[in-house]
Amino acid sequence: MKEVTNKSIALPVIQKKKHNRKRWLVLIAVQVLIFVHIAVWLLGEKFGWFGGKTLTPIEPSEGMEFVRTGVINAGAIFFAVALLSTLIFGRWFCGWGCHIVLLQDACLWILRKMHIRPKPFRARWLMWFPFGLAVYMFIWPLFYRIALAPWLQPELRWPEITAQLLTEDFWESFVPPLLAIPFLFICGFATVYVLGAKGFCTYGCPYGGFFKPLDAVSPMRVRVNDNCRQCGKCTAVCTSNVRVHEEVHLYKMVVDSGCMKIMDCIDACPNDALSIGFGKIPKVKEKPLRKYDLTLKSEIGVTLFFLFGFFSYRGMYAVVPMLMAVGMSLVATWLVWKGIKILMTPNVSFHKTQLRFHGKLRPAGRVFLLVAFSTFLFTVQSAAIHSCNILGDMAVLNNDKDSAMMYYKLSGPIHDGGIGFTSNPNIDLAMSRIYESQSEFREAERLLWRVDSRVGADENVTMLLGQMMQYHQQELNIKSFYEDRLNENKHWEQVWEDYVGWLKRDSFYAYAIETSMESVRENPDAIRLNIQLVLLETEYGNVENAIALATTMTEIFQNDPMSWRLLARALDKSGDYIGAMKAQSKAIEIQSAAN
Repeated sequence: MKEVTNKSIALPVIQKKKHNRKRWLVLIAVQVLIFVHIAVWLLGEKFGWFGGKTLTPIEPSEGMEFVRTGVINAGAIFFAVALLSTLIFGRWFCGWGCHIVLLQDACLWILRKMHIRPKPFRARWLMWFPFGLAVYMFIWPLFYRIALAPWLQPELRWPEITAQLLTEDFWESFVPPLLAIPFLFICGFATVYVLGAKGFCTYGCPYGGFFKPLDAVSPMRVRVNDNCRQCGKCTAVCTSNVRVHEEVHLYKMVVDSGCMKIMDCIDACPNDALSIGFGKIPKVKEKPLRKYDLTLKSEIGVTLFFLFGFFSYRGMYAVVPMLMAVGMSLVATWLVWKGIKILMTPNVSFHKTQLRFHGKLRPAGRVFLLVAFSTFLFTVQSAAIHSCNILGDMAVLNNDKDSAMMYYKLSGPIHDGGIGFTSNPNIDLAMSRIYESQSEFREAERLLWRVDSRVGADENVTMLLGQMMQYHQQELNIKSFYEDRLNENKHWEQVWEDYVGWLKRDSFYAYAIETSMESVRENPDAIRLNIQLVLLETEYGNVENAIALATTMTEIFQNDPMSWRLLARALDKSGDYIGAMKAQSKAIEIQSAAN
């Protein structure tokens, strides 16, 4: 009998790459830098560091300021660099530098820990929306100025290109901190849960709308060698929803512009067949077979409902920003589509939950239908409110105040006879102006207080409230209102000017001068406040003080003829007619030079 011996065969051990760990470290480092940037701004604002200024937000959306107003900020420079680097290296920024990708990947990791593996939602037409949104944000303003403005707005001039790399109000272009929570929840967790990994990147990100076509001509790609056995593990781990094994089989490289160079596929390959590097740009003649979740008829319906939802949600209650409206509409569209599918298909599931089985609706399916129907009604309600706002604005333009009020009230909160859940501050302001024009000052003031409670500390709203209170409030209430607001917001130049003006009109001349002095102490560079103080001192105070103040103004605002006119007026009041004539001549000289 033969002796059986066990022989062990030595197999090559493939070194596990750690691209994923490196990428997480880079993404976390980016997030830390964002927090540091915010902290520097907050500390500078509180303690006066760096003059209370910080670098403008390093955010691609800031690039819109350049195409609209010609302002070059840090965000515009960053976006330009990101676009150029994408042309060379592909969509690396999406996978390695975007904080929204970090959020989506973190949500995906949490869902997988809960044994939920979101399935990618595959639609044809929706994939074009990010590009359309990018064109609207960055190309449309230029197209309007070049092609349409000469006909529609001939007075519109090209803005002067200026650089503005520092800001005192870092958060000015961002959503309020409390709104950031639902914003990130919708664009992060919710889109991943229903649309799959990178769901918002695929169907909602306008920056990806530009990155994607640039990636198509980038020479850097995931490439394959002869070791590939078509096992499909690369496709299974790809969170960019790329059919990696099919593409490398057909083209010897990944050609899908959705690839974000995350390199999970390289790490997962058991045969060391994949790598990333430069090479020839692919000429794709045949695309791999791709399965979509929608028929052509469904594509039309889904696309139309998405656009309907997007325009309905955008600006809702003067709160929802554009990108949040995109995320809301994506989730709402998927819910309604899935709800219709439950009604029309005998077997429907969501993740591991069976919603309908062999034509019988399960309890989970009933709950899902209720959610989908509620979402549909909410979208229709939002569209109705938005339509009422537009019709009201059109009625105002036509000077039809009765129709405007009817539409505005209908769009308002339910407790005010409307169909909305809450009020829109912009609509409340419009109604307040109409009430004021009809001398219904108390109703106008009520709406302004509602706006004030919604938007918080706001200079324009405070000024309007103060002016409205002057019609019927007691003197003590008005003084208390202005002083409370100005104690907390000493930089509100318009409110200072309005308060001092009211004190003067009500003949509180001494107190008006005292308050005006305080306003100038707090805002020494505010020319209108300086002018107001000089005029008060000239007419109701000490003319010598007025001369001294006006002289100081001519030194601070050297190219402003108004400073010299004020000095001339004060000198004339004091009896120095020769000095007054010289000051007036200087004002005329400066004015002539300016013209």
